[in-house]
Amino acid sequence: MDAIIRVLDAVNRTLTRVAGYAATALLFGMLGIVIVHVFYRYVLNDSFGWTEELSRTMMVWMAFLYFPTAHRYGMNVSLDVFVAAIQDHPIMRYVGLLIELSVFVLLCGAIWYGYGLMSRASSSVTLSLRLPLSYVYAIMPIGFALVALVSFERILRLIGNLFQPGRYQVNVFGSSTGAGS
Repeated sequence: MDAIIRVLDAVNRTLTRVAGYAATALLFGMLGIVIVHVFYRYVLNDSFGWTEELSRTMMVWMAFLYFPTAHRYGMNVSLDVFVAAIQDHPIMRYVGLLIELSVFVLLCGAIWYGYGLMSRASSSVTLSLRLPLSYVYAIMPIGFALVALVSFERILRLIGNLFQPGRYQVNVFGSSTGAGS
């Protein structure tokens, strides 16, 4: 199991880094587009229709690309008061595994749903850019697959900790780092 976790750790670290760079580039691109749009609209009294559509699409893609990093490092929303009260309890290993398994199943369903949505949208196009909607929706199965890969790594770490408590550093509501560390 150590080898699988090490490989998944390396793959997830690389993929989340690349996705984070892409999301950051989208953020700066979106910022530039919005600034140009505001300048043209309010200073020059002219407007582009495509800027809002493109910036909205970029924002959605950005969110889906940051999602794997958020899950990997435990930056998702949680009830800190509840977590702090039970985090060190031995039963938390089982609760954490149950939560992560539920997340993984939900993500697999979201991949399926996102792929179906993307497939059905291939005949439709966006209004301003005339871009196939399947391009816009393609981020759904991609983003959910990246998060599912992170979730799978976390499941393996949690299972390993059931048999050897503390063997794999993973916090149900926090970050996980290298196998065996």
